[in-house]
Amino acid sequence: DEVLERQNGYREKILTLDNEKNEIKVRMNGYQTLKKDTFLEAYRAINTNFKEVFAQLSEGEGTLVLENEQDPFSGGLTFAANIRDKKNQKLAAMSGGEKSLTALAFVFAIQKYLPSPFYAFDEVDMHLDGPNVERLSSIITKQSKTAQFVVVSLRKPMLDNSDRMIGVTQKDKGVTKISGVKLKDE
Repeated sequence: DEVLERQNGYREKILTLDNEKNEIKVRMNGYQTLKKDTFLEAYRAINTNFKEVFAQLSEGEGTLVLENEQDPFSGGLTFAANIRDKKNQKLAAMSGGEKSLTALAFVFAIQKYLPSPFYAFDEVDMHLDGPNVERLSSIITKQSKTAQFVVVSLRKPMLDNSDRMIGVTQKDKGVTKISGVKLKDE
């Protein structure tokens, strides 16, 4: 009788554990579905933003491409881009300036989706020609209404669109001199 009673107690515990295990599996599957849905929602919104910003920056067309949209976590993300009149290129085949424009379009697309209050760019315009620097500085100027940008640049169009400029020069024997200039009225 005692053995039978313990056996019934163990059966009840096993049934309870099986039920809990099944509930955990259902929750895990729900989390996986939620994770995928949330990722795809963010991807689609960022892709829409990327298309818009890329067109502004490059006068071309660009899109984000998932390697496996059915299972986005098993593949990567690539860019398909046509800059101006050029044919569709992969990132590896682009020039330094084209890569910079594409990466910046991606940063701004994410920024539009999930804004940050502060951005620091270190010579992101280094590989860009004059018209591209002007387009970039125009976008930064627009975005600076909702976020603060600190941009290190030596390019005139970027400096011309700045609110403030801090000059750093090196004098004799490695001594640095810093000077600030307010460029626009606040």
